[in-house]
Order: sequence, then structure tokens, then C-alpha cells
Amino acid sequence: MGDTGAQILDVRDPAEYAKGHIAGSINIGLGGQYATWAGTVLDRTRPIVIIAEPGREQEAALRLGHIGFDHVRGYLNGGMEALPARPDLVWPTERISAPMVAEELASGNPPLLLDMRNPREWVTKHIDGSVNIPLNHFEERIGEIPRDRRIAVHCAGGYRSSIAASILHQYGITNLIEMAGGLAAWDAAQLPVVVEG
Repeated sequence: MGDTGAQILDVRDPAEYAKGHIAGSINIGLGGQYATWAGTVLDRTRPIVIIAEPGREQEAALRLGHIGFDHVRGYLNGGMEALPARPDLVWPTERISAPMVAEELASGNPPLLLDMRNPREWVTKHIDGSVNIPLNHFEERIGEIPRDRRIAVHCAGGYRSSIAASILHQYGITNLIEMAGGLAAWDAAQLPVVVEG
């Protein structure tokens, strides 16, 4: 997809997005800080095609209009259900539980753990060995992501990590897992964290 093509914006809940999404789409769920992240991640110069739960397309477009994105070209009629079984077009994201991520981190070949939260959140509390790349700087730092290693992404609750996973997919980095529920789920499982100060 060249820079002149449309951006595919999937506004479904991260858990739904993870089950299957159009290759190359960006996930910014309507349930989170939609306008903030749309303004941060999307390209203002390129048209947008929306994928939403049926009935929420107008809301997604309207809320984009409020922040100056007025070039929505259309939406996928019927949402993801409209696509027949097309494994060439529809990709899943592997979302796994915090204890499963902990097991992978303790294995002989651990993934690189990317923490998408802001630096202030990271300094307060983080998982030992994680690398902090805040989502709002992610695309400019994408070159730091190794392509020869499995990547695990997480944030505080799973919203920003889903955006990050969709960006990684756009750059062809598909050997990745997303920690469902983020650091909140890690805490709930009583797994160890590094607390500074």
C-alpha cells in the first residue's frame, strides 16, 4: 500500500480486532482515547476507510471530523462480518494472558517486551527487562525494533498495545504477541514488577 492509498482505520474493541482484522489496518478503538490517538497516529493527508461494528460508522467518522480529519472515504459495509473467509486479507493478533507472557519471558528464547506507556508511567512501575517506547513516538523509533526476534507488546490496559500491534503489522513485523489486559492484568496475576523510588 503506497503512501497515496487510503488508511484503513479499524475502530473496534482491541479484543475484537485481535481475532481478525484487515492486513495493514490501524486499530484505534472508539472505547478509549479515540480522538487523541487518531490525531497522533493517522496521516492527515491520506483518505480514511473505516471498519466498525455495524451501526457505529457514523460516530467514528463524526468524531474524526471534530479533530479535523474530514476525508473519510467510506466504510466496510457490514463490518468484518462482510468479508468472507479470506486468510490472505484477514490477520489475527496473538493476544495472550499475563501469566503466559511471564512464561515466555522466563523461557530460553524470550521475546523483547515493549512497554507502550509514557515514560512517567514506566518509571513508576514496569516489568523487569521491558523496553519503554511510548506510543506517541513509536513510528519514529520503529527502526529500533529487531526483526529477528519475537516481540511482546503491552500498555496499561490493552488499548495502546493494540494500536502498537497494528503499526508493527504495517511495518511487516508479525512475529508478535500482545499481552491482554496490559499491566493491570500483570498486577492482577501478582507477577513481579520493578517499582522505582
